[in-house]
Amino acid sequence: MSDRLHEIIAEIGVLHNEVIQNEKIKDVEEVFDYMEDYADDTKEHYLDLLLQYYFQKNDLNNLQKTLLVGAKFDMRFSDIKQAFLNIKSNKENVIEFMDEAVVFLKDTELNESLQAIYDYYTESKELQANLEQALELIKRNRYVCSYCYKNKDRIYSDFFINEDLLQSLKRDLPYLLK
Repeated sequence: MSDRLHEIIAEIGVLHNEVIQNEKIKDVEEVFDYMEDYADDTKEHYLDLLLQYYFQKNDLNNLQKTLLVGAKFDMRFSDIKQAFLNIKSNKENVIEFMDEAVVFLKDTELNESLQAIYDYYTESKELQANLEQALELIKRNRYVCSYCYKNKDRIYSDFFINEDLLQSLKRDLPYLLK
């Protein structure tokens, strides 16, 4: 299996580069057609990567279609950061669409992502109204709240702390704040 895994990784790399270069990546249906000749295990692994790609690019339409074929990925906070940085309009975005996954995501690598989200929000005055809903979901994440509470010296800590959630954590999950 380990030999095949290396093959799969190589095939996925080639496949991904090809669909980006020929711009089929813009329409997941074209990607599905393009990858038809690949082995099932390669397709399965690539679909999961494709889902992550569309999430990070904030491409809700293609994300939804990729979810419908059974793709899944282990979301990290860096994925949320990338999606947030790609919000450019007031249309529903992938963070809002995947709201529960965002709110309940457990990740310990938060500093760089929170800093980037904070910077993007504060520097993008014209986009702030479009970013509000996604930002509120991020602020509802207990691990974000806990991290900011424990790292009050960070420039963004007060910005991300949800006071109601913090009171709930103090009462119900105080170990998260230590």
